[in-house]
Amino acid sequence: MSDKTSPIGVLDSGIGGYSVARQVQRLLPGEDLIYFGDGAHIPYGNHSEEKIVAMARYMFRFMEEREVKALLVACNTISCVMDRCADTVSCPAINAVQAGADAVAGLDVEKVGVISTVFTHNTRIYPKKIKERGPERLVVLSCGSPDLAKLVEHSLGDPRGMAEVEKSLRLELGPMVEREKIQCCVLGCTHYPLVTGSIHRLFPGLPLIDPAEEMARGLKADLERRGLKNETGKPGGLTIYTTGDVEEYALRARQVGLERVNSVEFYPPMEIL
Repeated sequence: MSDKTSPIGVLDSGIGGYSVARQVQRLLPGEDLIYFGDGAHIPYGNHSEEKIVAMARYMFRFMEEREVKALLVACNTISCVMDRCADTVSCPAINAVQAGADAVAGLDVEKVGVISTVFTHNTRIYPKKIKERGPERLVVLSCGSPDLAKLVEHSLGDPRGMAEVEKSLRLELGPMVEREKIQCCVLGCTHYPLVTGSIHRLFPGLPLIDPAEEMARGLKADLERRGLKNETGKPGGLTIYTTGDVEEYALRARQVGLERVNSVEFYPPMEIL
């Protein structure tokens, strides 16, 4: 049974969800966080839907066993199949796609771009959910990158790797900005907010929509509504689990500015046949 001191879960296919954990630490510094990054299977967007569902349920069960009081599904790819996973946890689950669509709904724009993984792009879930909430005249353009999430995962702090990240950004995002003249862009993968500096340098003046911010605000409202906000007055800690490289996850946590990291631990990945 969850109570005010129960932790909040954040899960992602890799380190991308660090962008969500970072926002939660800023908005709700008293909350304890448990993070799960499935680094062994990144990028999720290149897997079949059946495998994505199976891997998602594996992580959901991990969080359910730790009795989290809320779950933030940072992975946009998993967010696309939430209807097949949400029954694995008993707590409320806030997903990145819904948060991103909600953030766009309040903007006065006519042409929006979305950059995401290939799987998320192919589902057309962002255009569908954004247009459900926006005016009829709203145009939503989408592109899917097969490599960008993995490049970000392994390139932060490496000048040569970041050059490859920026090459991919020019290829995928460039046409929407320069030819289609989008007025803002939704970062439809939680890895992408980790390289906003590169995006601003390549496309100065382009407003970016980070679903992580909307997720943190939605979490705060949910906890207050259910009377589960941690009010002990003590700063919360962060425990990180990964099926990938523990040392790399610890390094990336420092690089993106995560605070009060208690430990970074290995957790065995789900076997994929």
